[in-house]
Amino acid sequence: MLKCVTWSTAALLGLAMAQEPAATPTQPDEGVALSSATTQPDPTPGELRRAEASLREADEHVVSQSRMFSVSGGDSLRMGAIATKADEVRGAVCRLLGVDTDWKYGISIRLIGSSTDRAEPNPIRTRISIIGQEPNFQIRIYPGGGIDVERLTNAIITMTLFERALRDQRAEALPDNVNIPQWLITGIQQAVLWRSGKADRRLYRNLFEKADMLTPEEIISTADISKLDASSRQVYEVSCGVLIMCLINREGGPAQLRELISESALTDGSPREIITAHFHELGVDSTMLSKWWALELAGLSQAPATEMLTPMETEKQLAELLTILHYDKDTQVPRAISADNVYALLELPDWRAQMKPLIERLMELNLRSFPGYRAIIIEYSRAFGDLLNGSTADDVQNILGPLRELRKAYITTSLRARDYLDWYEITHLGESRHKEGFTAYLETMRLLRDEKTGPDTHMSRYLHDIETLYGLKSGEELPQRLQDEVRNARKNNSRPQN
Repeated sequence: MLKCVTWSTAALLGLAMAQEPAATPTQPDEGVALSSATTQPDPTPGELRRAEASLREADEHVVSQSRMFSVSGGDSLRMGAIATKADEVRGAVCRLLGVDTDWKYGISIRLIGSSTDRAEPNPIRTRISIIGQEPNFQIRIYPGGGIDVERLTNAIITMTLFERALRDQRAEALPDNVNIPQWLITGIQQAVLWRSGKADRRLYRNLFEKADMLTPEEIISTADISKLDASSRQVYEVSCGVLIMCLINREGGPAQLRELISESALTDGSPREIITAHFHELGVDSTMLSKWWALELAGLSQAPATEMLTPMETEKQLAELLTILHYDKDTQVPRAISADNVYALLELPDWRAQMKPLIERLMELNLRSFPGYRAIIIEYSRAFGDLLNGSTADDVQNILGPLRELRKAYITTSLRARDYLDWYEITHLGESRHKEGFTAYLETMRLLRDEKTGPDTHMSRYLHDIETLYGLKSGEELPQRLQDEVRNARKNNSRPQN
C-alpha cells in the first residue's frame, strides 16, 4: 500500500535551504561524486519566500509499499505509479541476486517541473551525497516530454545496487568517487527483463547468428555507450544481459555476483581482474568466460516449444517442410521438389513413404505457427491425406494451387503491415521531431484509402480514359463522357483545313 505523507513547512525548511549543487548526469565508468552538506549562511527574506513556495509544492509525497522510496514533486497518481514501479524493479533485482528485500538507506525520487516543459537532454539524473555521515541517494526526474521508463528503470537499478554496496561502509572510509560499471547495470536490467518474461528472445537469436558479435572482453571494456548508434547499442545491451546471466547461472553465482558488484563500486581495478577475483575458474583458463558466454547465448536463443512463430518464420518453416530432396540413383545429385506441386511429387518412386512423416511434421508446426497460418497448414495436411486415399492429382492440385497463392498474399500483407508499424513506431516515438513527416505520411495514406482524384490535367484525363477503356467488359458501351469526346474529335477532324 502506498502512503501519502505531508511534512510541515517548518520541519522541511532546513532541508530546503541546504541547496544542493545542480545535478549532473552520471556518465558510464566515471563514477558518482560523494558530496557533503555544508553549513549555509542565514537565508535572506527572498530566499525564505522561495523556499516556502518550493516546499508547498513538495509537501505532499508518496512512500512506496516497501517504504524505501519517497516520491515527491508531482500529482499523486504519477507519484504513486513511480513508487510502485520502483518497488517492482527493486524486488526483481533482489530476486535475481538471491537476497532479501531489506534496506538500510531510503532513496529519494523527485519530479522537477511538469510534462509540458521543454524536454531536457538528460531527463533522469542520479546523485549520492553524504549528509550526517550517511549516504543520501537521490533520483531527479525532469518529466518534460514524458518520462522514459527504460531510463527510470536503469536509474532505480543503479541506486538499488549502490545502496547495497554502501550500506555497510563507514562514511569516512568511502572514496571520493563510487562507481558501478555500466555493463553491470545494463546486464542486470536485461537479466531482470529476461527473468520476468519481458525480453524479446529474437534479439538473442539474432545476436547468436551474427558473425561480428561482441566478445565479453569488448563488452566490459566499452567505456562510453552514449557514442554507440542504435543498432550497436542494442547489441551491447543484449550482450551485457547474456554476460550477467552466464555469471549468475554458475554454481554459487548469485553470491559471487553480489560481491563483484560491491567491489566494483569501491575499487578501481580493471573489470577483468574484478571478475576473475570472484569467479576463480577464469584465472585458470583465460578463454573460459568466452565459452560461458557463448553457451549461455546459444541456450537463450533457442525458442521454447510454446513460443508462437511470426508470419515470416511460419512461412520459412512451412516452405522447408514442403521441400523434398530426391537423390538421383546414378549421380546422387539432390533435386529439390516442392510437395505443393503434385505432378512433380507423383514422379518420385517413394512419394507415399514421404507423405506420412510430412503430414506429422505439418501438424507439429501447426502447434506453434502464426494463427493466420493454421487454416493453411490444416488444408495442406487434408490435401496430402486425400492424395494417399486415392484422390486424383488434379483434385489435389486444385486445393494446393490456391493455398500457394494465399501464402504469397499473406506474406505480402504481413510485410506491408510490419513496414507500416515500423514507420509508425519510428515517427510516433519522436513525434515532436518528426511531426511533419508523420503528418505527411498519414495524409498520403488517407488519400490512397479514400481514392481521391488528383489534379485535373490533360495527362490525368488521358490516363483516366486509358484505365476506363482497359476495364470495359466485352460488348459494354463507352461511358457518356468518352462518347462526347469521340464526337468532338470527329467534328474537329471533319472541319476543312485552311
